[in-house]
Amino acid sequence: MDANVLVDKYVKLRDKKATIKAEYDAKVGKVDEVLDKIEAVFLKHFQDTGVEAVKTASGTVYTSKRVSTKVADWDVFKEFVRQNDAFEMLEHRCSKNAVEEFRKVNDDLPPGVSWSEEVVVGVRRS
Repeated sequence: MDANVLVDKYVKLRDKKATIKAEYDAKVGKVDEVLDKIEAVFLKHFQDTGVEAVKTASGTVYTSKRVSTKVADWDVFKEFVRQNDAFEMLEHRCSKNAVEEFRKVNDDLPPGVSWSEEVVVGVRRS
């Protein structure tokens, strides 16, 4: 194994991949701009007419609601969850950083938590 040859090849391939991705992103960005403009035309039409869908020979365009949530004040939200026993409003996962700190301090994991590590290879440009 010649490490210099492999690192050189790796860096060149990574650069090529980045170039291809940048070209792709630029092309897709232009297509997305046009798609966004067409969507805006339909949205205005729907708002002006009160219609929620239009069926054509080429397909159907329709409106739908996309909902997202974000916690603005975790202390207030956590208290609400506790007081109302509303734990279903939380997702089940643990903080990797908090578990890692617990493991360092206690030389053990919290009950019910598993730990895995994976060694990966990184290559840095010279």
